[in-house]
Amino acid sequence: ILMMVVSAVRADDAAATAVAPVKAPAASAPKSVAVKTAAAPKQAAKQMCVSADEATAFRLRHLQSRLMVAGLSCGQKDAYNTFVNTHKITLGDYGPHLIKYYNRTGGQAALNKYVTDLANAAASIRSDDPVAFCTHTWSMFLGLAETPDELLNVAAANPLPAVSQPAPCAIPAEKPAQQQAKTP
Repeated sequence: ILMMVVSAVRADDAAATAVAPVKAPAASAPKSVAVKTAAAPKQAAKQMCVSADEATAFRLRHLQSRLMVAGLSCGQKDAYNTFVNTHKITLGDYGPHLIKYYNRTGGQAALNKYVTDLANAAASIRSDDPVAFCTHTWSMFLGLAETPDELLNVAAANPLPAVSQPAPCAIPAEKPAQQQAKTP
């Protein structure tokens, strides 16, 4: 199995990534990776949940990792480069939200592990059924080239199932007394 080691080139340029293939034993590639959540205190749970922007950043990172693997292993490198260039502003705008989440919950090492787990999950899907994976990613590249404003919808519809995303933070409901004070 081929593990993809991915690291951010610069913290302020989340869209740029460096990729290096590394041979690893078959047993070391994770089939399922979960983001750990704290069970007890509300403060810990609040730190582990994601804001709306962070949730979007996670979805975009899932998509970008899937398409990066396609670029490298499906002969779709030019399509991947076009994708990154076309969407560099959006990817760059949401990248810091992913960094913010990991600064709050686990640091740079946890972020690097997460990005690596995403690349490994995408590579595993590609390994299981190369034709289906490459056909699907090619259709995503074509669709995003025709309708680039669909990026967030495509990202939301294509998570890497083996790697979970943290749950959104619950918005606290107003107390009845506060609601009554606001009504005339």
